[in-house]
Amino acid sequence: MGLVTHRLATILLFCAVVCETAAQISVSSDTLKGSLHGVTVSGRKVRTFLNSFAGTSVVNMEMMHEMPRILGNSDPLRYAQTLPGVQTNSEYDAGLHIQGCDNAHNQIGIGGIPIYNAAHLLGFFSIFNSSHFHSMQLTKTALGASSPNRLGGIVDMQHADTLTRTSGGYLSVGPMSSQGTLRMPLGKRSSLVMSARAAYLNLLYSQWLKFEEETMRYFFHDYNLTHTLRLSDRDLLRTDFYYGGDDVGYDDNTYSMKTKLKWNNTMASLHWQHRGTNGTETGQTVYYTGYNNHFNLNQPTTRVQLKSHIRDIGYKGRLKAGGSELGADITWHDILPQTPYVSGVIIHDNAGENAQHALETSLYATTTLPLFSRTALTLGARYNFFGCDDSRRHSLDPSMVLAFTLSDASTLTFSAGIKHQYLFKTGFSEAGLPTEFWLASDKERKPQYSYNASVLFDTYLCGKAWHISAETYYKRLFHQIEYIGNVLDFIFTDYQIENVLICGNGYNYGLNLLVERRKGRLTGWLGYSLGRAWRRFPGTEYSGRYPASHERIHELNAVATYRLGKRWSFGSSFVAASGTPYTGARRFYLINQNVITEFGKHNGSRVPAYMRLDLSANYDFKCRKGRQSGINLSLYNATGHKNALMYRLKIHNDKYGYRPFNFILKILPSINYYYRF
Repeated sequence: MGLVTHRLATILLFCAVVCETAAQISVSSDTLKGSLHGVTVSGRKVRTFLNSFAGTSVVNMEMMHEMPRILGNSDPLRYAQTLPGVQTNSEYDAGLHIQGCDNAHNQIGIGGIPIYNAAHLLGFFSIFNSSHFHSMQLTKTALGASSPNRLGGIVDMQHADTLTRTSGGYLSVGPMSSQGTLRMPLGKRSSLVMSARAAYLNLLYSQWLKFEEETMRYFFHDYNLTHTLRLSDRDLLRTDFYYGGDDVGYDDNTYSMKTKLKWNNTMASLHWQHRGTNGTETGQTVYYTGYNNHFNLNQPTTRVQLKSHIRDIGYKGRLKAGGSELGADITWHDILPQTPYVSGVIIHDNAGENAQHALETSLYATTTLPLFSRTALTLGARYNFFGCDDSRRHSLDPSMVLAFTLSDASTLTFSAGIKHQYLFKTGFSEAGLPTEFWLASDKERKPQYSYNASVLFDTYLCGKAWHISAETYYKRLFHQIEYIGNVLDFIFTDYQIENVLICGNGYNYGLNLLVERRKGRLTGWLGYSLGRAWRRFPGTEYSGRYPASHERIHELNAVATYRLGKRWSFGSSFVAASGTPYTGARRFYLINQNVITEFGKHNGSRVPAYMRLDLSANYDFKCRKGRQSGINLSLYNATGHKNALMYRLKIHNDKYGYRPFNFILKILPSINYYYRF
């Protein structure tokens, strides 16, 4: 609405000067109108929750109120997946794959501070309580010199820069979890926002967590605190804190196996922003972020423990003046890769990996040069130093953005650059469990890097009522790793991490299309993605070219919200996507009561196509004195489409079969009560 209001004000000011009269402006719920002695200016108000610029999308968190919820939770990362170029995942995949990149290639964080595992169990929910934040910013390629050392994209949860002037809050009570947010002013120059969320799935839905001979117990919790202090008209100080954790128990009576998993994230940061009198801006941040996990597997004869963590202490500084920016990022990493401890009848020498300590330092500079009246060139360079134990790595990452303003409503942008990443994430599962772990580049593992190029076209039509964008991209990836082991390696072999990792290269390319309706009662967007993600691991049994395990060649997403009167609002999301690759089994042999499997070509098969329709309806009760309450009704997978998550071998009563494993429930209904004050 900001741009429309600005243009309307300009028109009215011009008319006032010419006619030498005064204007009276009135705003209705969906129409802007101004009357000036017979001159009337009117237009439809922008209702969009999505704003895009230069390849970056900003999603307003108010959208989460109107969208379908999974067991009462409306997850921001779920709706990031509805944007073109961001792949939809299956229910048991916690990763976020942007333009064909692995989940580990992205930086997901709060206020620019990374969170190293941003998902609760099985990827159903992220750790982000949407009511605590103002917006979510998504950049598909971290190409600029100021971007962190990542090959993929950036997802950042952001706060508003304004202070809270009146006390208020939000409460949501659902069938699986409840969450609340409280906002309050602390004097004229300070405000505080506190949020909490906790799950109680086992109390109401314990039967849902039982399948055949398998039982699960689950609990998670999140806490956010943000304090904002306006030191002066030019200085803002923000303190941000987050803590969240998961506790899971899993029992399989068929194998007399009991599994316990615990993991948690902690983040604390202090941000200082200053605006100079000469138009300069400076920002400084100090922070701590840490992720710890612990995995226990107990059988009658064997016990396996896996521990790992990554903990950072860092500093960020930047200076902006005109079209130029200078900055520095310094991070100290304390990393414990996957470290197994095995006891019982079968004992092997599993010493695990030693802890790693690394210093990551980056200096960067960018400048924007106007070449012609409608053309601008932005050049950037980022110098990186990474020292891990006895290893020293240096790199220089250049970047270039050439932007053409074709008209007042259309732009064409060319981007290219090189990016390095010094941290790896791997493991034998992508289901959001603490079986994934982080590694640092060292003498044995060279840093990852990529060549990136993209072309983006943006245009607005009908007074910005419609937005259309088209983007094509290419990424060449080097020094990629994959984990080829499984949990049994810790029990039956002398585990060495070098034996379960393979290294190779890859490349991603694709096309993303977006059509968005931005005005009126019905708003939303339609997105289509065509993408390929190929990998090569020469010198191994996977030496040929094959698709990455997360690849979806085609994907169609639709998101819509609709307002009906003062009480009703509706939301829906639809996805139809190609199936992901997997390595299919060709034959099974039963030898001495042991099943021997002969597999086919690596990632040579695909699960069936994925399809899901989610629906939501909100009914607002009568609003009194600024207080609002209502009921949300949601249907997850309203059509009951069976989506195969994976293929697995199941043994029961001396019989075994190889068949797809589907989500436990075809349809997930949910009712949720919310209260705003």
